[in-house]
Amino acid sequence: MVSLSAIELALSSAAASPPTPSRSMAAVAMVLAGEPQALELCFILRATREGDRWSGQMAFPGGRAEHDDPTARAVAVRETHEELGLPLHGAKVLGSLPPISLRPMGGAIGVLAPFAFYAGRQRPPLHPSEAEVADAYWIPLAHLWDPSNSQTVDWDFRGQPLRFSGIRFREQVIWGLTYRVLTEWAALLGRPLPHGSAKPTMVDPSTSTPADQSRPRG
Repeated sequence: MVSLSAIELALSSAAASPPTPSRSMAAVAMVLAGEPQALELCFILRATREGDRWSGQMAFPGGRAEHDDPTARAVAVRETHEELGLPLHGAKVLGSLPPISLRPMGGAIGVLAPFAFYAGRQRPPLHPSEAEVADAYWIPLAHLWDPSNSQTVDWDFRGQPLRFSGIRFREQVIWGLTYRVLTEWAALLGRPLPHGSAKPTMVDPSTSTPADQSRPRG
């Protein structure tokens, strides 16, 4: 499985330039912990809230920038503490991924800056904020790369059925934006995820199988 040293090397080679904090920018923390050869990654299950595009989904801790956040990394650190009571000021900063355009169905709405941290050999306790987080987990990296954990999510967008690749974890599925971040990270590591592309496929409802993406439905 991917080691701590391999992650550091891959992120240093990425030479990502984090964006300047703004209200159209969000940042997430990819917090790793455990033995360097057997790492686990922190995920949250977002609370169900009206008006939240990613309500009820698996995610990394993080959120939108505030006017007094000095850097994009500071956004990830602040949000992680607010959501999980997890301080990252003493954690080792492993690096950052190139910014990812936030493009949910309907057009671009901003940019996401993912940062990676190593919190040490002992997993720190997680204390989810009830207002924002329904649950929190440490998931072994081996689980994320295991093809037997592949799952798909069907989602209807304005009458168009779409199918997304994802990773099953207990009763939840990591898909959508968080799966996209994982896909980008896996590519940097030279270890592509075995579960499929982060891009959705159109679904033919008459067969319940993925249809050719070039065939629009209207």
